[in-house]
Amino acid sequence: MTADQIIDTSYDLMALMTVAEAVARVLEDNPSPGMAGALARLLALMTELNAPLHDALESHEGRNGGAK
Repeated sequence: MTADQIIDTSYDLMALMTVAEAVARVLEDNPSPGMAGALARLLALMTELNAPLHDALESHEGRNGGAK
């Protein structure tokens, strides 16, 4: 991933986290199997987006800031 792609993906993930938090708060007061399923799909999407971001950062910086 390029630096721009890493930044864009990070912003995308932050936006999705905001949506996930809002859905979770709605579910606290109004349990709904449909909303719970939507939240599960959203979390799965976030995991899919995070995997290449994590790999790119790890390959660039390595663990603890030192590339191996």
